[in-house]
Amino acid sequence: MAPFADGASAAKANLRAQIRARRSAIDPVVLAARDDDLARTAQALILNLPAGARVACYLSSPTEPGTNALVRALITGGFEVIAPRVRGRDLDWAVASAASTFVTGSFGIREVSGPSVGQGAEPLRSAGLVFVPALAIDHRGVRLGQGGGFYDRTLEQLATGPAAGPLLVGVINQDELYDELPAEDYDRVVAAALSPAAITYLPTAAG
Repeated sequence: MAPFADGASAAKANLRAQIRARRSAIDPVVLAARDDDLARTAQALILNLPAGARVACYLSSPTEPGTNALVRALITGGFEVIAPRVRGRDLDWAVASAASTFVTGSFGIREVSGPSVGQGAEPLRSAGLVFVPALAIDHRGVRLGQGGGFYDRTLEQLATGPAAGPLLVGVINQDELYDELPAEDYDRVVAAALSPAAITYLPTAAG
């Protein structure tokens, strides 16, 4: 998939460490402003959705590009928002609403407390948009995740593309869009990169 093939795993580990360090150094005031900016930028994607459409969106950790304002905007707009929860090696999905309560789940990430709407890719098949976390994305659509493989395993089961399936959108900071990232055969690509400043549509033929 990429010229990093022989050393992709080590290259990914190095990049993850670098990006996590940069993210940890961002001022919380800047992070809060980016949270609002991300929601505003995402409006161009949301406007294309039919009323009441299902949208999958992760609940951001303190150092990730914030999805708090985005989730609120989706709920206020009348969309059905489903958020992931880690269950063993899989992602489980639950509806996030204005009345939802939250618990701290695996890896210290917030999770919706409430009934499941399904595990794996099945709940995503009826979604119009799927916002996925990323440490970085490249111009081929290759996504660098946290290394747990939860999204790669889930998205592997999901048909996507212009003719079928939801639009996969990776969420990053402005400086985390790369020309090329190390990638392996199991890495799933995304169709767009969303940052607080812009939406970048990407080719999805990689892989």
